[in-house]
Parts: sequence; C-alpha cells; structure tokens
Amino acid sequence: MHILWLILPHALIFQRQVIGLTNTKEVDEETFAKYYNYVDLTGRLKSFSKKYAQICSLSSIGQSVEGRELWVMRVTTSPLTDVPGKPRFKYVGNMHGNEALSRQVLVYLIEHLLTQYGTDVGVTELVNRTDIYIMPSMNPDGFEKAIEGDCSDGDDKGRENAKHKDLNRSFPDQFEPSSETLNDVPEVTAVMRWIITKKFVLSGSLHGGSVVASYPFDDSSSHETSGYYSSTADDALFRYLARTYAENHPIMSMGRPYCLGDPNRHFKDGITNGGMQDYNYLKGNCFEVTFELNCCKYPPASQLYTEWINNKEALLIYMQKSHIGVRGFVVTRSGHALPDSTISVSGIDHNITTWKLGDYYRLLLPGRYNITASSPGYLSYTEENVPVFQGKATLLNFTLEKPFEDIFMLEPISTKQTIVKGRVFSRLGTSNPKSPIQALDFRHHSYAEMELFLQLFSIVHPSITHLYSAGQSVQGKNLYVMEISTNPGVDQQGKPEVMFLGNLHGNEVIGREILLNLVEYLCRKYGKDPLVTRLVNSTRIHIMPSMNPDGYELAMKAQQKQFMISGNLSIIGRSNSHRVDLSTNFPEQSRSRNIIEAETLAVMDWIKAHFFVLSASIRGGFRRVVYPSSLDSIDESIFKSVAQAYHTQSEVLQEPQDCDETRTREIKDSKRHRPATTGTDLPTWAYRNADTLAVNIGLSCELLLPVKSLSEYWEKNYRALLQFIQQVHSFVRGMVTDGHSGKIIVNATVVVEGSRHQVHTSSTGQYWRPLAPGSYHLTASAPGYTSVSESVRVLDTRVEQVDFKLTRETLQPFVEDGEQEFARMVQRLLTYDALEQFVRSLQPAKILQYRNYRERSEFLRGLTYNFPLITHLYSLGQSVEFRSIWALEISGNLETPKPAEPKIRFVAGVHGNAAVGPELLLEFASVLCLNYGRNPTITKLIDQSRILIIPCVNPDGRELAQEGHCFSSVGYTNAHGTDLDSDFFFGNVSAQPETRALMDLIKEGGFSLSIALDGGAVLATYPYDRPKQHSQNEETLRYLASLYASSHSFMHLGNLGCTKVSEEIPGGILKGAEFSAGTGSMKDFSLDVGVCPEITVYTSCCMFPPELRLFSMWMENRMPLFRMLLEVHRRLIGVVRDSKGHPVSDAVVVVNGSVKVHTDSRGYFTTLLAPGTHQLQVQAHGYQQELQQVNLSSDRVSSLLMIDFTADRVPLSQGVFVIASASLITVFICTLLILHLRSGKFSHIRDGFHWLRHDRDNLRMEEIVSEKSPLRQEFLDESESEDDPFFVEGR
Repeated sequence: MHILWLILPHALIFQRQVIGLTNTKEVDEETFAKYYNYVDLTGRLKSFSKKYAQICSLSSIGQSVEGRELWVMRVTTSPLTDVPGKPRFKYVGNMHGNEALSRQVLVYLIEHLLTQYGTDVGVTELVNRTDIYIMPSMNPDGFEKAIEGDCSDGDDKGRENAKHKDLNRSFPDQFEPSSETLNDVPEVTAVMRWIITKKFVLSGSLHGGSVVASYPFDDSSSHETSGYYSSTADDALFRYLARTYAENHPIMSMGRPYCLGDPNRHFKDGITNGGMQDYNYLKGNCFEVTFELNCCKYPPASQLYTEWINNKEALLIYMQKSHIGVRGFVVTRSGHALPDSTISVSGIDHNITTWKLGDYYRLLLPGRYNITASSPGYLSYTEENVPVFQGKATLLNFTLEKPFEDIFMLEPISTKQTIVKGRVFSRLGTSNPKSPIQALDFRHHSYAEMELFLQLFSIVHPSITHLYSAGQSVQGKNLYVMEISTNPGVDQQGKPEVMFLGNLHGNEVIGREILLNLVEYLCRKYGKDPLVTRLVNSTRIHIMPSMNPDGYELAMKAQQKQFMISGNLSIIGRSNSHRVDLSTNFPEQSRSRNIIEAETLAVMDWIKAHFFVLSASIRGGFRRVVYPSSLDSIDESIFKSVAQAYHTQSEVLQEPQDCDETRTREIKDSKRHRPATTGTDLPTWAYRNADTLAVNIGLSCELLLPVKSLSEYWEKNYRALLQFIQQVHSFVRGMVTDGHSGKIIVNATVVVEGSRHQVHTSSTGQYWRPLAPGSYHLTASAPGYTSVSESVRVLDTRVEQVDFKLTRETLQPFVEDGEQEFARMVQRLLTYDALEQFVRSLQPAKILQYRNYRERSEFLRGLTYNFPLITHLYSLGQSVEFRSIWALEISGNLETPKPAEPKIRFVAGVHGNAAVGPELLLEFASVLCLNYGRNPTITKLIDQSRILIIPCVNPDGRELAQEGHCFSSVGYTNAHGTDLDSDFFFGNVSAQPETRALMDLIKEGGFSLSIALDGGAVLATYPYDRPKQHSQNEETLRYLASLYASSHSFMHLGNLGCTKVSEEIPGGILKGAEFSAGTGSMKDFSLDVGVCPEITVYTSCCMFPPELRLFSMWMENRMPLFRMLLEVHRRLIGVVRDSKGHPVSDAVVVVNGSVKVHTDSRGYFTTLLAPGTHQLQVQAHGYQQELQQVNLSSDRVSSLLMIDFTADRVPLSQGVFVIASASLITVFICTLLILHLRSGKFSHIRDGFHWLRHDRDNLRMEEIVSEKSPLRQEFLDESESEDDPFFVEGR
C-alpha cells in the first residue's frame, strides 16, 4: 500500500505505544567464556527474538554453501514492518571465517541493545530512531573450520567459504565484474541482494588481523594492490566516519596496533584506505567502513570480555552517525512516493537514490550544499544553500511535478464580490469547471492509514498545517484534527475559525473520506489556486476526519467479512465501542450526570477551547442540511441561509432526494440494538453551550460507499465545502476593548436581542456573529464593565464591523473593602458555569510538549526572566544524579507576604515516568503568568495567593522514561531504584535526596492545600495511604478530592476504564489505602507533619501517553486546577484576640474535637473544612476556653471569624489564694473524716468520699484553667470524654 511510506518516525507528532517487554523464554546470562558455534549462535539469537519480540526480529537472508542460515537480527521499534524515514544501518561480521572476534562482539552488541532498551537513554533513542540490522556471521561454514587461538596470516584455516572462495574478494568492483558463480559464493549473492533491497544508509564490516578502520576505495583503475590511495568523491566524509570509530576505540585511536607480524606498521589516526566496501558505496547507497578489531584473528576466549569493552562505545557511537547530513522524502504533487529518485549534491560526484517508500538519507559533513532531486518523467528541483549542522540531519522534502501536468484551478466564483477592508472574497457561482479529482487519493483509509496520511501532510506542509489530537476514543485511538492556516496553532487577529467533523457514526464513511480529500486539496492547492490561498491565509480551518474511529474499524471488518456475518450490516460500527450512539450523546444540560462517552467529551472540550464561527458534521444515511429544531427566529434565519448556501453549491443535494424507506427501517432497527440515550445532538448542544452554529450535512443515502463512488461525491461537493469556509467572512464581527486603556477584553459576551445564543471574544479580543440580512440590536458585556449596546443593519453584500468599548462599572459612594470585593469574586467563581467561563477567557499558553531536564530548566528560567515581579525560582535540593528539584513560586507579594495568606502547593513527577503532570503544571504556571495584569481575576488571585509549583520531584527517573510507554516501570523510581512515594518517614535519616528536599519543605508548614499529579489511572485519592489508618477529618479530605473530580471532564463519572474490566469508582474518588495501600507516602507525610491535606490526582491511564494527548489532558484538568486554587480562599479563617483586642499567638483551635490548628504570631488561623456545621474549641495558655460554632457553605466565602477571650490571664496573687484555700479545705476534710471514723457512722463515709472526689475535681479544673497547655492530650484522662475534653462528670 503506497500510503505506508508517508511519515518520518522521529518527526512524528505521535509515537506509537510500546508495550512492555515480557519474558517468554529465559536467556542465559552472558559469561564471555566461549565462542558460539553455529548451533549455539542460532539458539541464542532465537532466544533473544522470543524474549524481546517487541523490538527485534530474527530472519535469514540466505544460506551458506553447506546450508547454514545467514542470520540477521533486526533491532528497532516495529521490527516486522518497514517504517519510512528511519535510516537503515547494518553491521556484518565474520566475513572471513577465522576472524572470529567480530562474530562474538556482534552477539554481545545485540544483547546490549535489547537489555538496555528502556533503561539506557542513548540505547533507547538509538533503537527508537534507527532500523538496525546485525549479521554476526557471513561465513558460518568457515567459522566451523577455524581454530581458536590461531593468529597466523598465512593460509588461514577457515578464512574462505566451503568452496574455498574469499568472500571479501568476490564482490564485483567498479572496473571489472565478478568472475564467481552463484554456487561458489551464495553468501555474497545473498548479501548483495540484501544491500540492493534495503538501501542501507551506513554500514560497518568487522574483521580481524590488525586494529584499524579502513574505507573505500579498495581498488583503482590500475589495479595496484598496495601503496596506492584510491579516494572516493566522499573521501572527507569517509575519513570522518572511520575516525569516529577509531577515536572511541582505546587501541585503534593510538594508530599503532603493535601487531606481532608487523609491529612497526603505523596508521595515521588509526584509519587507512582499503577494503571491500566499494559495492556498498557504488551500488547500494551505503557508506561502509571496515573495522579490524584485533591483531589476532581468533584470539583466545579469555580475551572476549576485554575486546567487548574496547569496542562497545565505538560500535554505538558509529551507529549514531546514520543520523547526520540531510534527510527527507521525494513525492509527487499528489503526495505519492517516488522511489529510486536521484539525490545529487553539487560538487560531490556521487549520487544516492530514494528507497521504496520515497525516503532518503544523504550523509554529509557540516556545511551548506545545493541539493537536487530528480526522477524520470518529472522536472528536477534544486534547493540551494541547504544548511547541514553537526550531529542532526536537516529535513529537506522534495515535491516533483511532471513537465506538462495539468493543474486545474478553481475559477473565480462569480462577479458578485464582498469588500472587506480592501480584500475581495468572491461568492461562489454555479459554474462547474473540471475538478482535479485525478490527483486525489480516493479509497477507504483504515485508522493506521489515516494517521499516516495526516502525518505526512503535516510534515510536507509544515507552514500551513498543525496536526493535533482532541482526545482519544474508548479504545485509545487518537481523534486527530488537522488545522490548516498560515501560522497554524496560534490565535490571530482577523482570522475566524471554522470546523468540520466526520465519521460521527463509524459506518458513515463518506464524511471521513471527503474530509481527508479536503485536507489534501487545501494543502496541494495552497499557493496555486487563488481562492484556496485566500481562504487558508484568512481562516483557521480545523478538520477532524473521524470522531468514531473504533466504530469505523468494526464496520469495515464487517463489510470485508459480510458473507460470514449474519444480521443487519448497517448497524455494525454505527455506535462506539460502548455501543453508544454518539450522535445523541451530547448532554442536554452543561453538567448532566448521564454518562458521556470519551469521544463526546473530547469533542465538547475541543469546541469549547476554540471560537468556531461555523461547524459542520459531514454525515451519511441522508441527503440534506439539518440544523437544530428549537431555535429563536433570529437564528433560524441564519441557519436557513447557511443551509441554502451549501445546498446551492452541492450538486449532490440538488439531485432528487430518493433515500428509500429501507434506510429508515435500518435506523429504527439500530435503535433497538443500542442502549437508550437521553442526550441531544451536536448542533443543538453547540447552539446552547458554545459559540459556534453547527449543522449536520448529509451527503449520501448509503453508509458504506463503494470506493468508485468517492471521486464522484468529492467532485459534486468540494465547491460547497469551500463555500462553507468562505461564509465565516460574511457576518458581523468586531472588537471588544477597554474604553479607558484600549486593551482587549477576552471572553466578553456579545448577544443579539431576541436570541439566546451567545458568542464571546477570543484571546485576540475579536468576536464573530453570524446573522442573516436585517436590522439587529447587539449588546456586549464583561465582568466589572458596564454593558454597551449597538444597532446594526446586516446586508448580504458586505461584512459589518461593530466594535464595543466598555467602561468600568462606577463605584458606589461607599467603596467596598478590597477583601470583600475579592471574596465576592471568588464566590462567583465557585459555581461551575462561572468557573468554566472564566477559564475559557484566559489567554492560553499553548506550550504543551514533553521536555527533558535541560529544556524544563530553561523554560522555568524563562518564566522568571519574563515575569520577575510575580515569580521566584529556586532549588529545593538535588537528585541523586545532581539535577535540581525546581520550585517556582508565583505571588503578587513575593517580598512581603500578607497575614494568613493562603499558600497552595502543586507537585508532579514523584514518579519519573508519570510525564503528564510536569507538563500540565508548566502550562498552568504559564497561563497564570501570561494573564497576570491582563485578566483582572487572575491578577487578584495571584495578588491574594502564594502558589508553589514543583514540576518534577524525580528528574532522574523522568530522563529515563520513554514516550508512549504506558505501563513500563522505567523511570518510576529514582536513580537508586527507590519509589520516592514510599520514602516519606519522619526522622528517616536514610531518606533519598529528592525525598529529603520535599520533607524539609513540608516541615516548614504554612500550606493550606497540596495537589500532587501522578499517572496510571483517572481518579483522585485522599489520605491515608497507610492501611487501617483513620483520618480525624476524613469528611474534609474526601470533599477536597471530590472537588477535583467533579470539576474534571469525566473523572466524576467514576468509570476508571484503565483495564478491560470496567471499574466503577463512585464520584471518581477513593481513599488512598483503598486504591494503592502503602506506607511512607508524600500525602500521609504532608497531613501528619505539615498539617496540610494533600490530594493525589491520577491524570491518565497511561503513565507516559503520546505528546498528542497533552492538549486534551490539559483541557480535562485545567478547570480542576483552578478550582483547587479557589478552594484555599473558601477556607475558614479567623483571628484570636484577648479581651483588649491584642492577638493571641500559638492558641490552639480544636475543630470538631479532633483537628488542631495553631494561630500564628498575629493571632490568625486558617483551615480547610467541608461544608456544614463545625464546633470550635479555642484554648490558650492562661486563658479560659472559648467555644464557637460556624457554618460553612460550598458556594460562599466565609468572613473573617473574630474570637475574643472573655477573661484574661489569671493574676499570680489569685493563684496563691486558690492554692491556700485548697490547703485549708484539705485540713478541714481530714478533721471531719477522723470525727466520722470515731463515731462509727460508716454510712456517711461513702458520702464523704463522694464529696471529696467532687471537690477535688472542681479544684483540678480550676488549676487547668490557670495553667493550660495548648496540647489537647494533656487535658484528658482515660476516663474523660473525647467530645467534651474540658468537662468532667460530677455527682
């Protein structure tokens, strides 16, 4: 399939998930004690291929004379498929049978690559980015005859093959063909065929007999066998490659191997010119260097380990050189590969050709080059002054055109034009020029083919495309979106957004294929077709070809096996994997508790994240344009106008509407086979909850269209699709700004009188409002501003610009206190809808990407450089490998903290392979900084808060973790192999350095709340992680966890969905011990030692999901992050004073008889509590206890609570009087007791003892009042009540 060549793997936006390696068969540990004969070698290689099947495959390229297999081990990701863009590298050993060291070294290299993958960063990157082929033995017959320890240079036994042919001299050279026959050298024939087929980029041939690296040419036109330097056109490059190996070999680098046979032989830099690499260079595209590893060709086995160590680094570093120079694709204008195209470099008389997938790698040294691509039947193209840098290949793609290829342009649409500030937008007419359908790719694309298709166009057209994922399906397939625009991915002034969505029902293929054709058409026509160029330049076009990829795959499988499946095929694949019809899965209300599917949630978040003016879902099964049924009359007019415009330009909709009754019966039948739904459709939901006006466009009565019909449907609809895009420029638009400062106002609301539909300003301050011709009354409003109204008359011949300048609301004569104003603002944001609107109003940072330690450090330094007034970056400590554990403090009062200022902590990366958390926190920090001073709410929040962000606690583990490894444990622990989340123990003298840094921070106290982001699930947990440990304030902890989950897009639904077995978790929250019990967790330490509740949030089932998922995961988590920031302002805050109004420091506030909170030096105390009624007992040394009752609400900010002690400290004289009185009473009691004993009235003794006990308790209570300790336990006897700690039972 020609589509499979379409992508460079290391330039991919998405890297496929790599499943963890499993041991299917044990492989004996390498002992370096012996050479492997053919049987041993075969067994070991087969064991490797079974144990590490995910990254290696074993095959034979042919047989030796005596029938032994010529084994080749392929090591790479996806080892069973050819991945375009990965450079192919090979090592060949044991070409001479008696040069045995190379054979063993290559076996060790294979094992090293396999065992270190996922552990060693360099090895992992090499295997991920390179297609590695290793042939340990090219001459297995000769090896069996060779003798260990034979170092002779004479007629070496085993050097030749079984036909006594020297394989190294049996390749044809550049001057004369080989005289050997196929039967004489089947090994050479097999390798030649292998070289031609694979077109390797770089190669190394390992030999013995000296210690030197040699390179082509081996022969010259005069056939001089020695003393003659025969150079290639790439001589400087070959010298560089040979020197790369030599410089990393401890003996070869010296240039004097001191071999016994020729001890004085000297090679400058350890390299020379010679060897049989000519065939690779001249015929196979391949640059091959020969490496001779040891003076002795078959050294004793006792030297094997030493020789492996000598060569290991050189072998690895040499392989990395396959990634230098220039790389790319050569394709046609329609995007098809051009294999065997010639790549030539000006000034270098040596060309290479593209592989079967159209990709090429041309190794070059740093410099600037003129590079030409040519192919028979196409015009050649030269790219001049191409820069090549050290260590990384430059990407250079070529698109070749035929000399007389017909280029069909869209004709001007009509003579009717709309003038928009000097720009002309033609309105579509009815002319029908020949459509360029022969250049498009008309067929059904599987998910993998669609993925590769989109990735190709994002690489070939990087200046106008941005490929991203809006989320994932139930089965984990990406919901790809291609944005097509100049400067894509960035909000731009004057550019409206339009959206297309296809394949909502999996078995409706027409939308999927039409939209893929639209992507291809826009990319190829940009710069060539005037209309397409104008649309791309002036519009942000977002295209999601498939919303239901799971259903599509199922439908296509059923179609292919229709003779084996009974029942109605039209039903199969219609719904998603949960058998839910996505077309009616959108919620009727914004916070409906109905189960919303993953695909629906992703699309909802996607739409809310943008300001689409118009949206269209391209459907099958009907032929018409459908819009919401319940509309205001004003909006019904514009919907009709949009529908009519599409209908006019679509030839297929103008044909008779002959969808038969069978289709209706199919729909009814399908409803009986899926769960009942209580939601609504996309257009209706969008009309009520988003800015966009959305329609369903049905193009075909059929669902699974035959391939032959696709081109016809494209030809009859492509003009209508362009018309739909162009319509977004024909409505009312404008800016909303601050009338005083002139600054833009983001997320201002614009409404039309008589319509419930609202639109909002984007991050550029601009809005678009579709309206049909007529007169309207528009009103713009924003929080803190006075609303402004304007009248406008809309015509169909021009765009109306209506700008609004808003003024701040006039303050009342009595100015409300700043704290009260802030409390009102927080209180308003505690409602879901207000918080959602606020988050949408923020200017996005859009910096989501995975960063290594260096990049993360530079990014944090950049934030502090750009926002020095509100940020402070410092290191909490260092990791095992001496990487800083950064902490970023964000506050408007960095130097002078306010009294009782709430302090919140956000932490991520405790487990290094939980890579999402660090990036979410960096995005969170960026949004806070970017909006400070621009958004009044953010400004006030930062001014009134102290926010500490610790992006990565375990930077060492993060460096090891690999993208796409969802369940791998690599990077989970720190460099010492310790799970940091089990290392938090008070007084732990052997704590890891990362743990120690966090524990020191936590012990300082002062934090109101901590949020820790992790991975591997989708839920929130609260303390304790310790089994059977009960928290005294569990109600509050559970409430805090529920806040995060309920603000999340779907966490609150409680469907974990991380395993095949469905796990229902009520509310999406669990106690830590119920989810993953253990001791030494950070959240337990934070609560016990730091007196700070910590909630652990698991953001994704996958520990390290592909980078494409970051955007959708930010959309899922941004509201919860802000909700937790707001929660620290909903806290209970109070001040304790004496009767004179002086603050009482270190007083103890006991909440509900259990939780203790201390006042600070200014008498302030604060704590987070669940909504409800709470009892407070306030104690301080020398004061009488005070009791208070408070009521807290979930949607209100509590006022400052003032607690005054009614009595001050007891004077010393009063204390002395009390003690004296007690002594006299004691003497009196003793006297009475003696009298009673003498009188024998024992019945009164019991009463006397009761009285004595009562009096003793009263005295004891008086002493307590005078000499109280702030610790509650000191007041309690075992018999005393925990509910009433300061009252003892009387008589």
